Amino acid sequence: MFTKILVAVSASSTDTVLASAVEVARKYDARLFALHVVDPTPCFLGPFDSDYGLIVEAMEAHGRSRVTRMRNLLDDHAHPAETRMVTLPMSGMTIGCAIASFAKESGADLILLGDRQSGFWRWTSEDVAAEVQRYSETPIQIVRRERTGGVARRAGTRWTDAAVTGTR
Repeated sequence: MFTKILVAVSASSTDTVLASAVEVARKYDARLFALHVVDPTPCFLGPFDSDYGLIVEAMEAHGRSRVTRMRNLLDDHAHPAETRMVTLPMSGMTIGCAIASFAKESGADLILLGDRQSGFWRWTSEDVAAEVQRYSETPIQIVRRERTGGVARRAGTRWTDAAVTGTR
């Protein structure tokens, strides 16, 4: 049913989302594309005397460490996979838009995303799943962060398919 699966990995969801992606890829014998998006926009909300170049460089270094972690986890499972990191421009593109764009570019049949973290201060952050739905026709699976016995909990996933529900 699925031949190419895009898994978008944030800094806080690497293990959970990748474990679920490997399960789904094995089930459908699909190729995995693991993507980490670096968004430097929040660093521009800080003090005016900050060294933004240094901050963006540190964010990209952290992103490269996430990509290395993704590659190591995927190599352990001996399943065909590619890893990639994208740094957003300073304006004009959201994380969700970048994920949807990469899904189209790679020909992904399914997009896997980690669930949104809750918290009072997160009300200002982007709802990545909503943005991906807005810009992509590809079905999306949300992977919950709950863990049971060290394995990603499959019962905690939710499938959304435009052809079935009428919405993405």
